[in-house]
Amino acid sequence: MKKFILIILCVFFSTIHGQLMNNSQIDHEIKTAKELSSDQPAKSLQLSEEIYRISKDTGYKKGILESSNILMAKYFDLGNFKKVVELSKAAEMLAIEMKDHEILSNTYRLRACSYTELGFNDESLKEFRKALNIVPKIKSDNYKYYQESLIYIGLASYAAHINAPVDSVIHYQRKSLETIKKINDSSDFSNKKNHSLILAYINLGKTSIAKHKAKDAEVFFSKALELCQNKAYKPNKNLEIATLNEFAWLYYDQKRYEESKRYAEQAEKLEKQFSSPYIRRDIYEVYFKSCVELGEKEISKKYMNLYTRLNDSLVNAEKKTINTPVKQIIEEQSEIHNSDIQKILIILSILIIMLSVTGWFFWKRKQKELHKKYESIITNLKSSNTTPSNSNMAVDRSINITDETVKTLLLKLEKFEKSQKFVKKDLSLTSLANDLNTNTRYLSEVIKQYKQKSYNNYINELRINYIINKLCLDPIYREYKISYLAEVCGFASREVFAVTFKKETGVTPSYFINNLKKDNAIQYS
Repeated sequence: MKKFILIILCVFFSTIHGQLMNNSQIDHEIKTAKELSSDQPAKSLQLSEEIYRISKDTGYKKGILESSNILMAKYFDLGNFKKVVELSKAAEMLAIEMKDHEILSNTYRLRACSYTELGFNDESLKEFRKALNIVPKIKSDNYKYYQESLIYIGLASYAAHINAPVDSVIHYQRKSLETIKKINDSSDFSNKKNHSLILAYINLGKTSIAKHKAKDAEVFFSKALELCQNKAYKPNKNLEIATLNEFAWLYYDQKRYEESKRYAEQAEKLEKQFSSPYIRRDIYEVYFKSCVELGEKEISKKYMNLYTRLNDSLVNAEKKTINTPVKQIIEEQSEIHNSDIQKILIILSILIIMLSVTGWFFWKRKQKELHKKYESIITNLKSSNTTPSNSNMAVDRSINITDETVKTLLLKLEKFEKSQKFVKKDLSLTSLANDLNTNTRYLSEVIKQYKQKSYNNYINELRINYIINKLCLDPIYREYKISYLAEVCGFASREVFAVTFKKETGVTPSYFINNLKKDNAIQYS
């Protein structure tokens, strides 16, 4: 029994020891993959994939997380944005669990950059904000500044993708440069610092071109290339290829075709050692275009064919890879917002019902009010003539006109009202005063005091009462157009008539006519 227990303990401790050795070896391999990242990206990628597989098999979380971090960066450099998005999900959860703020911030950043390239701009901005929110939690100041600078570079690219003003792009690029300069020159961070500086200079060069500042662009590209070729550092060779490519395009745009071709040749030579198909496509394009301008037909034809084949290949690959991220994003958004959408729909439904009921209630109340006004018009017509008689009205002593003159004018106005001359379109205060053999001041004062209206309102009331009478007494008028009714009662336009009718009666002409048609048998006293 004792021997059996001893054997079990030996197996247990040897297993633990083997596991520790495996984990330690994985840590060593991760360090190697990081060192290979700049000079031998293909080997770094291959080694990181192997580390990731072994770490998953053994359940070594630190190995999974750190190898994921390398893989995401490598896949992004290769333009495999689908793979970056796929890896980022598990890496995010693991980084949160292990409270690794450095990798968590970098995961959000790489996912944001991938979304930018895939055209998901809203999602991209959300991820950049997440990345920035995590940065203050990073303990190392150097890594904090480094990560922040990369995020600003990503935001500059995002701004360019959404066609923001060039100044917005430059704003983020400047912020990136300012942040990079805060990193101290410690040996363990010199490579990262220079990596960020190169990116910043390349991007500032691009925006200088956009602002038509070719000399500034040349200065920035020169600074980037100088750092790329400095043997004291180990910058990512893809950055050197990218810088040479930017130089080639800069000189092509300036019609310096020999220099453009020379830089394209250097970029192509270096790219063969470090495969980067997206940059290679650009190199082929600027190469064949420069050769066309130089009259080198055979070379230009060769590189044009290379460009066409590679471009077709990349476009087809993009079509295949983009489907998964699109589907994944849609599914995620659906899951995250599904309950919220249901709540919103319920709230909206309740609001629509409440608004409908409220609207119906106010509509019914409005209809009642309108019908009361309509009934009031009909009642007034039944109980009186179109205009009240003013012959027995007492003379108001407040106006400076003789009693006899006032009485005379009131009698004349009564005859005027019965004559229906108010429907004349060219009727004015002056013309009416002349017809009544008085002056405009007397006429205006009498109308104001005894009709309680201005001249215009007095005439408008007579005209509206006239047309109301016509509509009520003669059904044929209800079939006429509003414009004809306006003309019949003396208004210059349909619009003025409609506004005046509503002002005088409280209802529109259409409403009044429609109700008259319904009440087809009105009797007048």
